[in-house]
Amino acid sequence: MGIGNILKRELESILFDTFGYPSFRGDQLDIIKSVINGDDTFVLMPTGAGKSLCYQLPALYLEGVAIVVSPLISLMTNQVNALKQNGVRAEFINSTLEYSDYKRIEESAISGELDLLYITPEGFQGGRVRDLLDDMDISLFAIDEAHCVSSWGHDFREDYLSLGKIKDDYEDIPIIALTATADKRVRSDILSSLQLDEPNVFISSFERKNIHYKVEAKEQVSKQIEQVLKTHSGECGIIYCQTRNKVDTLTKNLQKKGYHAISYHAGLTSLQREKAQKKFERKDDIVVVATIAFGMGIDKPNVRFVCHNGLPKNIENYYQETGRAGRDGEPSFAYMFYGMDDFVISKSFIDNSEMSQEYREISLSKLKMMLELCELNSCRNKFILNYFGEEAKDECDHCDICSNEVESFDATIHAKKVLSTIYYLNSRFGAGQVVDILLGAKNKKIKDYSHDKLSVYGIGTDLSRSDWNLIIRNLILNEYICYSNPEYRTLGLTKKSGKILKGESEFSVTKKLGVVKSHRKAVKTNNSEFEDYDKELFQVLKDHRYKMAKEKGVPPFVIFSDKTLKDLSIKKPRNESEFLDVYGVGKSKSEKYGSIFLELIRCH
Repeated sequence: MGIGNILKRELESILFDTFGYPSFRGDQLDIIKSVINGDDTFVLMPTGAGKSLCYQLPALYLEGVAIVVSPLISLMTNQVNALKQNGVRAEFINSTLEYSDYKRIEESAISGELDLLYITPEGFQGGRVRDLLDDMDISLFAIDEAHCVSSWGHDFREDYLSLGKIKDDYEDIPIIALTATADKRVRSDILSSLQLDEPNVFISSFERKNIHYKVEAKEQVSKQIEQVLKTHSGECGIIYCQTRNKVDTLTKNLQKKGYHAISYHAGLTSLQREKAQKKFERKDDIVVVATIAFGMGIDKPNVRFVCHNGLPKNIENYYQETGRAGRDGEPSFAYMFYGMDDFVISKSFIDNSEMSQEYREISLSKLKMMLELCELNSCRNKFILNYFGEEAKDECDHCDICSNEVESFDATIHAKKVLSTIYYLNSRFGAGQVVDILLGAKNKKIKDYSHDKLSVYGIGTDLSRSDWNLIIRNLILNEYICYSNPEYRTLGLTKKSGKILKGESEFSVTKKLGVVKSHRKAVKTNNSEFEDYDKELFQVLKDHRYKMAKEKGVPPFVIFSDKTLKDLSIKKPRNESEFLDVYGVGKSKSEKYGSIFLELIRCH
């Protein structure tokens, strides 16, 4: 047997014995070998694809202590708790520690009694942590959420810039930098900022096959959101809003209707945010309504849906945020309800910001791409993958367009009616008045301006108001019309308008069909790994897991994931040997929990 095969067998043994996984996924094995060989390594891998194992497993194989730089205290706390449950010697150092705990961890690190030590980027700048690192035998540095080092990234953090000194001060120690979201510019910035030495680069597919993308224009958005919650009754989800006020208003409305909803945004105290985070981690039926302040560091595997109440500012943000659903690989859903107001507000923010002209143009371009994703009449998944430079087939089975939940129709004649109406109005009115004229509305504003006398009055009664708004949004997106006065959102014609009016261009839009519930069963059937589990037994195991987690003060998924509980309810092991064959059960967890869960299964 060759050296390579021996190493593979050793690593697979650690994987199974410690983490309970039967095999590596994707590029994991090659990435781990790269780190073990002492090479600098860059990893771009989707959320939930197993990035953490790429440095955790080398940490168990190599001599010394692996230093993991993580941006959030909540994230490192969960990861350390999970590692300890698997029998791994892991600790963290951050501002929450008492002096006695810090001293104990410091001594363990220096004496080599740890496998992994988590620190914050701020901590790396501190003299005491740097002194500790100098006294340690370090096996590797892992930079998690590495996109934070790039000023072009969507989560830039200035503290990350100090990590470029790692290469200066510890030049012989390999660095692995990991992120789930980075375009070519950000990737280049990461490699440069961290001074990675001819790194091995691993870029996994951006496709998240277990996430079903569904996008709708805002109509009655509160009812649209409520329909999502009814579809996902009893499940965990996240709803993103653009402002703190919208978060609090929506949370209160949902609570009044009996939903277990909580708010999370930067306007809350640190204690309130910590309390909300713990509720989210430990409850299965909770919905967090949040700004983008709630995001990085989410490690909960069984989030079943993410819903955007508004337009994200770029596809990177959208991709990162939707990826917080379905980390366990089970079918999950990404909903978005958007309107032109979202676009106008974000564009105004960019136009009036103090950012450089180059950054302003890039930000505006990315915002337009986000709107284009919403108004597509072709595969949304392909659009996202192409945005990140990945080729994709023309159709997927996990977006609303490819699942035939929408239809494309020729709207050329309707576009001409909109353009003609704007022309007659001399670009002095907004979309609401244009639509009222087309529908033949009889309100005071129509009569005051004598708009009921226009030749275009009432020529659009064949479509609904929402359909006309859809056409107007698409005309704006494709620059056939514009905002003649952005402040008042009055509509005007552009140089391209004539192409439609003269019959030189055709124009089509995509319109939704069906309801939210229509696709859910099909997606589960296509993608779920655990279809035929014993649901009664699963609930028994789940209830006992919750009780144990509460006693230990950890999130339930730290003990066993839902995926593990489902596998237990399928295989129904009768002894320790069979228990170890269950997905996600390693030796340490088998020793801690095997007898308890085996007894529960026997008694069922």
